[in-house]
Amino acid sequence: MQECKHIITIGREYGAGGRSIARKISEKTGIPFYDKDIITMTAEKSGFTEEMIQGTEEHEAGRNIFNWFMPSGAASSYDQAILAQAQTIRKIAKEGPCIIVGRGANYILRDFPNLVNVFLFADEEDKIKYAMETHDEPREKAIKRVRHSDTARESYYHYLTRERWGNLKNYDLCLNSSPIGKEACAEIIIEYAQRKPMVE
Repeated sequence: MQECKHIITIGREYGAGGRSIARKISEKTGIPFYDKDIITMTAEKSGFTEEMIQGTEEHEAGRNIFNWFMPSGAASSYDQAILAQAQTIRKIAKEGPCIIVGRGANYILRDFPNLVNVFLFADEEDKIKYAMETHDEPREKAIKRVRHSDTARESYYHYLTRERWGNLKNYDLCLNSSPIGKEACAEIIIEYAQRKPMVE
């Protein structure tokens, strides 16, 4: 078992293998990973439906996260659902080392020590092939799925942070999973986390 004491956040393009790589890191280090289960956890505690929380990732208009803490009384249901999800992510991170996939976790946890923020991308053809195989759909439909998914993630991240999704300055590591594969990506991320000094 490889040691890892950091919180790892993984931003990812569609088809870059974010969930698979997070799972591999978890298997190698023993620390838990969270992806879509964050939605379920948030729904159970907030009263919002899983569909509404899932839908926030495609909601493009609104305010910066700082406004959600202001007593304006004007927060929309989408804002409230996003805030509830952010609170779930922060609660998970307070419990110790973990891996969190997507949902702007690098921004939500930016005041936490000992973060390793990763962004995964992949070659366009590999992303299209992934969509075709996963959803058993023709190439043209797969292309649309890839573009829609990445556009939704980009919009959500900008909505949350007012920053550009995939900006390398917001991450410790940016990796192209296409040429080296998911196993190698997991190993690189673990090694980086092991080498990054801990803050007491």
